[in-house]
Amino acid sequence: MKLGFTILFARDLGPLVEFYKNVVGFTASAEYPDWVEFETGTAKLALHRAGPEDAETRGLGLFFTVDNVGALVRRLQERGLEPEAPPVDQDFGFRTVAYTDPLGNRVEFGEPLAP
Repeated sequence: MKLGFTILFARDLGPLVEFYKNVVGFTASAEYPDWVEFETGTAKLALHRAGPEDAETRGLGLFFTVDNVGALVRRLQERGLEPEAPPVDQDFGFRTVAYTDPLGNRVEFGEPLAP
């Protein structure tokens, strides 16, 4: 079994599309008024418009594997985005760095450490 989508629900997709497309740099593979898909490797990140009766989504954490955390941090800094803290080598085998998206969701990127 593989993860196919991670879906973020929001009433206003605009700030999330701006963040994931123009700041993080993901490529949108589908864009509709109520649904946007981004290619992220083996799974897709989808943004789905929440209905007016739905609560705004908060507290979701996303983890993306990358080849080079340092290069990612530099690229995002060039786009005006600062990490929550400098990258750190974790005991679970990844060098990670975390950010917060426009809805307050934690977005973490991890580079596998050499064994």
